Amino acid sequence: MTKRSVFISGGGPAGLAAALLFDRLGWDEIVLAERRSGPSDFEKNKSFNYLVDKRSQRLFERLEILDRLPPVGVATREFTATTITPDGKAETKGVPIIDPNRPVCYWTTRRALLTMLYEAIGETASDKVRLLYGHKVAGLTRSEAGGLSVEVEDGEGRSESFEPTLVLACDGLNSAIRSGLQGLPGIDPARFEMIATPSLSTGLRYKVLNLPSRFAAKGGAAVDDPSMSYILPSRHKDRTKACALFAFPVADASHPRSVNLIREADHELWTLETADDLLAFLEDSFPQLAVRDLVSREEAEDFVSLEAGAFPAPQYARELLASFGDGPTRSRALLLGDAAHAFPPDLGLGVNSALQDVDKLAEHLEAAGDLDTALTAYAEERLPEARDLCWLVTHVFPEQYNHRPWAMRRWIAGFLLRRGLNAALPKYFARPGFFLTQDPDLTYGEMRAAIERTDARLKMVGIGSLAAGAAAMTAVLRG
Repeated sequence: MTKRSVFISGGGPAGLAAALLFDRLGWDEIVLAERRSGPSDFEKNKSFNYLVDKRSQRLFERLEILDRLPPVGVATREFTATTITPDGKAETKGVPIIDPNRPVCYWTTRRALLTMLYEAIGETASDKVRLLYGHKVAGLTRSEAGGLSVEVEDGEGRSESFEPTLVLACDGLNSAIRSGLQGLPGIDPARFEMIATPSLSTGLRYKVLNLPSRFAAKGGAAVDDPSMSYILPSRHKDRTKACALFAFPVADASHPRSVNLIREADHELWTLETADDLLAFLEDSFPQLAVRDLVSREEAEDFVSLEAGAFPAPQYARELLASFGDGPTRSRALLLGDAAHAFPPDLGLGVNSALQDVDKLAEHLEAAGDLDTALTAYAEERLPEARDLCWLVTHVFPEQYNHRPWAMRRWIAGFLLRRGLNAALPKYFARPGFFLTQDPDLTYGEMRAAIERTDARLKMVGIGSLAAGAAAMTAVLRG
């Protein structure tokens, strides 16, 4: 029997889950290369909070690790948040944009999720799995036998080459594998270019402050429930100064809360150069907080010294699959996760769509009689889904960061209108788009089609109303 080997570039959630999957499927060699030194080693001020939904949970159930998720996450079906205003007043209420019928999801941090997957590999996987942390993909070439050869390099410049049956690109928007494919002789680079469509949230910059999981605010309010989300708006109204701190739930109260700061590129926040500048800005903006008791000088120095991230335009790769050579030395390369589709976190679907990619790959590998059939079927299914997913990110809720207040007000009015019409005429008007994206049983194509049908019907209603109004006005004038 031909040896089956897989090389996985990228040690994020999709990469680690894929390593578990191929071990469960009995492949002979599984190698994962990740440039960071370990599962919890990533930019401190670009940490992430994930809302792990049913799409991801289905994969964890397939891998028999679903029981590991509740201990590292905060279960939620609704979304309740406490707002602490600049004058210290606190109000807790539910946010009505969450579909009350959605399955239970789990808030967790990137560090917690990666550690969960890493420990699952260490405790349940075979010795066929090699995790090469501190290694980067240095090059992609054609082997002498006609397949693919992947060269990886560690931090000291030592290299190692692999000629796997399958190369999985789970290495993000700036995928080394996708770039390597574009540089191979005989490959049209356009095959793997990213097709981008800017959205209202494209280009927003972000950083993260790490605060204690519990702390007191002025006026008697407090951030004291690790399972609660908190919103702390600043006192400013001017677009270049206004901001808010969003503190998401954390399962382990001994860990800090990652507090997101997301604003436009011309915001004053991005001009701050020293720790004192940042602390002064926060004190001025958030009078409800004892800033210097919460933000250490080390944290402030890290914040100003590290470069802010920027939300990418929603984009997807033109193709997901390439094959090289024939017979036992035949190689394939497949794009998954952010290497295949990347977008701002507007819908909370980044990690879930990436893990869903792995789950769908598992379905095709288990159903097909051979590898090429499975990979082709996977690519034919997921490429349209990637395109529709990027369309959804562009159209459904890019206004949520309130960087364009007029757009946010327009979105709220549209959301309430669609929700009311759906309640009255559910067969004619679909649920609001943000509700649809929370339904794990719908494909992204089905979500898009439902939204477009409702849009068309709303236009018909609008045109009909205008025509009726014009007719009535004409009748009045003639009378």
